[in-house]
Parts: sequence; structure tokens; C-alpha cells
Amino acid sequence: MSSLTFQNFRGQNLQGCSFKGLDLTNTDFSNADIRGADFTNAILDEANFNHAQCGLARKSQIKIFIIVALLSAISGIAAVIAVDNTFKSLIPKTTQHIGFLPTAIILFVNAILLTTMIRQGIQKALDYLGIAAAVFVPLIGFLSAFSNDKHPILSWLRSFRTGALMSALSGETKANDIPFLIVTLTAAVVATTIAIVALPLALTLAEVVLGRAIAALALFEALAISAIATGIIARNSLRYLKASVLIQAGVVDNTNNKCYDFLNNCVKNFPDPPVVILAIAGAVILAVALVLLGTHIAQRVLAEDDKYAVIRQLAIVIGAAGGTSFCGAQLANTNFSYATLKNTDFRFATIHRTMWHHARFLDWAIVDETILINPAVRELLVTSNGYHKSYQGMDLRGANLIGADLSYAQLQTADLSQATLEAANLEYAIFSQVQAIGTDFSNAKMTGVCGLGTWNIDSTTQLEWVDCKYVYLLEEPKPGTDDRERRPSGNDNYQPGEFTTFFAEVVNTVDLIFKYGVDWKAFMESFQQVQRKNPGIKLNIQSIENKGNGIVIKLAVPPETDKAQINNDFNSFYQEALQVLGTEAPALQNSAEQRQYLLSVMEDIVRPLSEQVVILNLASGDLKQGFDVTVEIWCDRQRLAIKLEGKLPPQPIIFQHYQQWQEMYNIQNHRRKNRAIKIKPGITHCSIQELKTLAEEVEIDVNKWLESEQFFSIKQGLQDKLNSTDEVRVIIQTEDNLLRKLPWHQWKFFNAYCQPEVALSRKESNRVKKSVRPRKKVRILAILGDSTEINVDKDRQILENLSEAETIFLVEPNYQKLKEYLTDEIGWDILCFSGHSQSEVDGSTGVICINKTDKLTVEQLKDSLKIAIKHGLEIAIFNSCDGLGLGKQLADLDIPQIIVMREPVPDLIAQEFLKVFLKAFAGGNSFYVSVREAREKLKQRWDREIPGASWLPVIYQNQAEFPKTWRGLQGNT
Repeated sequence: MSSLTFQNFRGQNLQGCSFKGLDLTNTDFSNADIRGADFTNAILDEANFNHAQCGLARKSQIKIFIIVALLSAISGIAAVIAVDNTFKSLIPKTTQHIGFLPTAIILFVNAILLTTMIRQGIQKALDYLGIAAAVFVPLIGFLSAFSNDKHPILSWLRSFRTGALMSALSGETKANDIPFLIVTLTAAVVATTIAIVALPLALTLAEVVLGRAIAALALFEALAISAIATGIIARNSLRYLKASVLIQAGVVDNTNNKCYDFLNNCVKNFPDPPVVILAIAGAVILAVALVLLGTHIAQRVLAEDDKYAVIRQLAIVIGAAGGTSFCGAQLANTNFSYATLKNTDFRFATIHRTMWHHARFLDWAIVDETILINPAVRELLVTSNGYHKSYQGMDLRGANLIGADLSYAQLQTADLSQATLEAANLEYAIFSQVQAIGTDFSNAKMTGVCGLGTWNIDSTTQLEWVDCKYVYLLEEPKPGTDDRERRPSGNDNYQPGEFTTFFAEVVNTVDLIFKYGVDWKAFMESFQQVQRKNPGIKLNIQSIENKGNGIVIKLAVPPETDKAQINNDFNSFYQEALQVLGTEAPALQNSAEQRQYLLSVMEDIVRPLSEQVVILNLASGDLKQGFDVTVEIWCDRQRLAIKLEGKLPPQPIIFQHYQQWQEMYNIQNHRRKNRAIKIKPGITHCSIQELKTLAEEVEIDVNKWLESEQFFSIKQGLQDKLNSTDEVRVIIQTEDNLLRKLPWHQWKFFNAYCQPEVALSRKESNRVKKSVRPRKKVRILAILGDSTEINVDKDRQILENLSEAETIFLVEPNYQKLKEYLTDEIGWDILCFSGHSQSEVDGSTGVICINKTDKLTVEQLKDSLKIAIKHGLEIAIFNSCDGLGLGKQLADLDIPQIIVMREPVPDLIAQEFLKVFLKAFAGGNSFYVSVREAREKLKQRWDREIPGASWLPVIYQNQAEFPKTWRGLQGNT
């Protein structure tokens, strides 16, 4: 056996490599060094980055080192400038006056600024500075505009003119002047801000990218620059202060300002006064304090303090420049467990059900436009621990929470759409108003969950095998009681599978509420109008319940129905009917007319499904010459069929387009784990768009063919005879292998019917005389064949979780053991094979790999299978690749129903089909409807990735047998 291959980069050094825009689905990058690699817009669905090392390559780390050094130096220099401007007013150059007031003002403003930064954060401080600038800059311009020499006050306003401010900036303005104060205050505030921002940014970059040693070196650099430079500048600048002190003390003669003209000669022989020493020491201490404050802020940044988010985001952006890039990449179901992800860019990436378990440094990656932007969500995805934590209103769409502990978690109004919580612990969590569309709760523990009366789920929500004893529909008890509406009521507990059944019924019903009773005539007319308005939706009245003085009528609807629209339509039609009938209040009297309409409603509840079967016989012809077609329609329980005849014209282009799609399909799945025995050779690459285009062309060809003029009479006959609200089984009777491959179910004609499904059949049919032992449970023989490169254990888990079934597993059996079990005297209802298989090109025969060495044909199992059929075998499911040959041979043995795959099937699609089919079938749906539901699920989930994936499942029907339901199998006799 050989399986589909995929690229393997495990453990390789891929630093700086470019994979931009490539399709790398299923590729293994585990333990690889991908620092600096570019995966921008790449398709990496289901890829494995377990223990991979992302981030910056060595060359980029050197750039970060230079940036850190520059930022550290800038911080130290800014601290020096801030202190220098603060003490400038103490240094008179032309007078003997020492200006303490400006210094006090500057110190006060800076103190407010620093206090704001510490208590409210950098962003708030910058906001306040912006507001101050927006107020004072126009104010200064306004004041300067009114200045003139005619009035003392207006003359004083000349200090606010641009020329005065420029003079102050150049140092020409006299000390303590208003322009001097404005300039020095502005310079001090700007420098303080730069010092406080630059150093935390430098230390954060150093800590995250380069390590603590470099961070310590950066801190030492800033401290050294600030302390030494401040000391030198303060010592030189404060000579003027020293001179002023000596002049005022009468120690130095300053006649005609001679001392300031010859400063060094005046004061060099005198020791520094205490005030000068204190000023120098204060300046150095203040500069060092600014640096140390920057260190404190850096620690808060590293601790993800929201007050300093601006610095953190800036550090992340700088750090990720040149790092590993997954920007815009498709990362659905990708595994980043234990990967190092610092300095990695995940902006705009599709992270649908991506696994982040124990990923390292994810908090230092760029995660804009993803759910990872929320630290609480990020921590939950990494640790899988949400015990007793709050996630109220958080965006968890597509989150991979497999096995997560969310017991007692508060999830009110959270969005869990498309998330996977498989096997998660959700016990006693609060689910009020949770969005759970498309969410996977398979095998989750949900005992005690409350608020389920208001959560939002639909048919795409997976609740298979949920472990649950009871739940509460309400989050809080009803007023004055302790009643939270426990389900099931009282002290009973859900039995296995009952929780799923209960909520499946809720999802697939519309509740029509009549508070004061029902006018049954108006009800019936409204019901019929709703049905006419929605011809493609089958509506069944499921139940009628008395609720106090009111009545609740439950309508069963298909899973994808817009239930709100159905409810609105019915209420609108009902009110109109009441007006037409002249009934202001519901007619509750027991009149004969009302009883008649009530009986008609009850008949609709218990009315069995009409049998509608269409057999299209294409016995003679081919696509080059056309086909003669005979149609039989069996409906409305009539014992004789309606017969139609027509033609299908030549359409050879279908064959060409299908072959092109088939080749592209195999190449697209080349890297996926696949249940095929071999891969057809061909081209090595194709895009999803190319495959989608070819799939659309095949569907267009099929519709054009079936909508042709020669076939119109048959189509018209079908429209006249079939009921749009009932289940329709269409059986294609042909020996042409290509016709068996075509996606007949895509015929647009079927859109008018609720539940159509197509099957294949051979020309002859026969009913085997059976001798079946009575049995209460459905007996399933599950053969788990060769599992190389695929996961048949998932199939086993699906089968093990079926309630009311007895399943025997044969794991890679030998030929003799398989024959022994097939001929078991008790008999089997279902035969299920999971593993690798293959059919001949012409679809005549097929083989299965029952273990790693043995391949068997149906012919080799023929005698054993005949005995199994005689003992009651009703259904054979071959959840393996390329099964049309297998289906044909099995049909020749007269097995009632067979399911195979038309083409090679990816492992995940095979698992999805089996899970959805068995859930629907065991849940009470018919065999055909269950296949249709599984096909629709594949279409929703996989056709965008693998166009045409939903075409794969196909039924082979023995026309002499009627398809049994799950309940019918349980009563097999």
C-alpha cells in the first residue's frame, strides 16, 4: 500500500526562505527553524508547526540590537535635555536675579505629566498633551494677534509673538521672560516624554528579541549617558548660578556685568556654594530618576499592562519586521503547539480552529484582525485553562478549544461560532446568549451548563455524544423561586444520546404560540399559504401542546430553514385569515367545523411519508450518440408505475470536463492524507480556483444536458407527478461507468424538492430469501483495514458512540478471520469498511486493503458476503477511496443498500461523512435523507477547499429492496 505524499520539512533550517502564496496544505514543519521565513498569503491548512522556531533571523537581530542601542541613547539624551531645561531658569546670564518660579512651574508640570503616565498610562498622557497643545497653541496665536504698544497690557502681549518665541529658543531672551518660560517648558515636557517612551521601548525590544543581558546593557547605557552628561552640563551651566550667588554675597565685584563677561576668571578661585552643589546633585538625581521610571514602565509593558499598550504594540511591530510572516495566510486546523512565535506576523491570517496549545511568546506576535488580539482569549488558547474565568462577550469564533477546561466559566454573550470544543469540560459553565452556530461540542462534558434556553445553535452545531446528565435553561432562577428550568425535569438524568436528541429537536422546529387558543380554519389556511410561499421547504406539524390557556404548535422544518422567517410568515397569514373570517378572537367553541379542521391537523401529524421513487433507465447509448431514456415514477402509494419516454442528446464535452476536473482533483489532494491505494500521475500543481472552475463547468454541462429540449417531456412529467414536499428517491439505472461518476444531484430541477437524493442501480434486481435471527440492537461489523497515513481510529470512535448498536471491530484482520466473522450465524445489519481501496479504471472491479499486506477483491469475499446477506445484511458502507468498482460488484450480490466514494477521498472528508451520516440515520432520518444531509455538510465545509468534494458519496440501490430505517434495523427479523 502507498498513500498520498506531502512535503516534509521536519527539523530543517529554513531561515529566510520564501513560501509566499504557495499551497502547503498538510506540510510538516515540526521542529523546523523558520525564523525570517515568509509565508504571506500561503495556504497552510492542516500544516504542522509543532515545536517550530519562528521569529527573527540572525541578520534581523543585529538590526534590532542597533535600534535598541539608539533608543537607549536617545532616552539618556532626552533625560539630560529635560533636566537641563528644567534648571535653565536658575541660571541668570545678564542679571543677578535667580528665577526659582519658572523652575518650580516646569517641575510641577513635569510632575503632573509623570504622575499621569504612572497612574493612567502613556496613551492618556499623550492624549492630555495633545489636548493642551490644541488649546494653548491657538491661544498664544490669539494673544499675539491683539498685542500693540497703545496699552500696557496689550504691549505685554508682545511676548507671545513668534519673533519673541524664536529669540527665546535661540537663547537671546532675558531670564524669567514669558517666551523663555514657554520654550523651556515645552522643551522639558517633550524631552521627558521622549525619555519615558524610548527607554521602555528599548528595554522591551531587548528583553523579547535579544535577551536579558542586552536589556541590562541598554539600561546601563541610558543610566551612564543621563548621569554623566547631566553632571557635566549642570556643572558648566551652573557657573552662572555660582557667579550670581557670589555677587549677591559681595564676594565678587560685578560692576558693569564684568563678572559675566569674564566668568571663569571671576569664580574659578572660589569653591562651589552649597546651593550649586545641591543643584548639580539634584539635576543628576532627576535624570537618573527619569531613566529608572522608564525601567519601571518597561516592566509593566512586559507584564502586558493595558496602560502601556502603545509601547507594547510599537515594540511588537518593530520586533516583527523581518520576522516570520504568516500575514494573510490560511491556517485552518494548523498546529502551532509548543512553537516559539515571538516576532511573528499573523495579521489577517485565517486561524479557523488553529491549535495554539503551549505555544511560546504568542503574546509578542502581531495578531491584528484575529481573535488573538484579546489577551484573555490568547491565554485560553495557549493554556486550555479557562476554569472559573470570565469570557463574557468575547470573540472566540473558530477557536480551537479541544479538551479545554471551561468548567464554571462565564461565557455569556460570547461568540463561539465555528469553534471546536471537542472533549472540552464545560460543566456548570454559563451559556446565556452564546452564539454557537457551527460549533463542535462532540464528546464535550456539559453537565450543569446553564442558560441554554437562550443560546443560539442550528443544524450545523455538532452535539454528538455530549456527556451530559442535566442542564438548566435559565441562568438565574425565576423570581421568588429556585427554579432554573432543569432538563430533564425532576431528578432524572439524560441517558446517552438524549441530550443531543433534545436539542436537535429544538433546532429543527418552529414554535407557533397562540396565547388564547387557535382558530383551526385560519390555522390550516395560513399553514397552506406558508407552504406555498416556501415550496422548497417541507413543513410538518410535529406536536400540539397545551400551555395554560394557550397552545403551542411545533412545526418540524429542514435544518437550514430560516425559522424566524417561517414564524413571521405564518403570523402574518394567520392574522389576515382571521380578518377574512371575521374572527376577532380565536374560535374555541367545539363546533363541527372547528373539529373537522383540528382532525385535518392531527392527520398531518400522523400522516406517513408518501413513497416517491423515480427510475431513470439509460440502457442504450453513449455520450457521443445520446441515450434513449425510459422513466418510471412510483408515487402516492400506487401499485403501478407511471412511465415516460424521452431522449438525452449527445454531450461528449461532459466527459472531457469531468476528466480534467478528476485530474485536478487528484493533484489538489496530492498532499492530503488520503484513503487511496495509489495516485494517478499527472501535473504537479493546480490552484483551488482552477479546480472550482472545472467543477462548475461539469455542473453546467450536466444541467445543460438534462435541460435539453429532447428531455423536456420527461422533466415536465416529473414536475406534474412529484410532490415537492415529500422525499424523492431518484435511481439512475445504467452500465456506463462515466454516467455513474456524474454529479446527478446537482441538477437544478431538484431544487424545487425538499429532500431529493440520487442512487445508482444495475439493470437487474433480486430479493434474497433471508433467515434472520431476532435482535434488539443494530449489529455492525466494522473492518478497520490498513491505516497507513490515515486515521481509522476516528471512524472507530464514531461507531463506538452509536447508541443502541452492537459494534464488533476487526482491526487489520487476515483473510480467514474476516470470512469467519462475515459468516457469523447471528448476522449483521451493517458492514462498514474503513481503510484504503481502489477500483479499476472502467469501474468493473475493486480491491480493499484489509491489512498492510493483503488486498482482497469482492470476488474473494463473494461466498462469505452471500451468507451475511442471507443472515440479514442490509447496508454496506465502504468509507474508502475510488469505490465505484466495489459498488458494482457488491450490487451484483443483491445487498439492499451500498455507499461508496466515487473518487479518492481525503481522510478528513471520509470521517466527516461517516459521522454526519450515522448521526442522521441513527437519529431517525431515512437512509436517503441521511446521505443527503451528510453530502450537504461536506458541501458547506469542504467544497470551498476541494470543489467537488460533496460529489463523492454515492448510493447503490437494490431496486427489489425497500430502504430500511435505523428503527427498522433494530426490529430486523
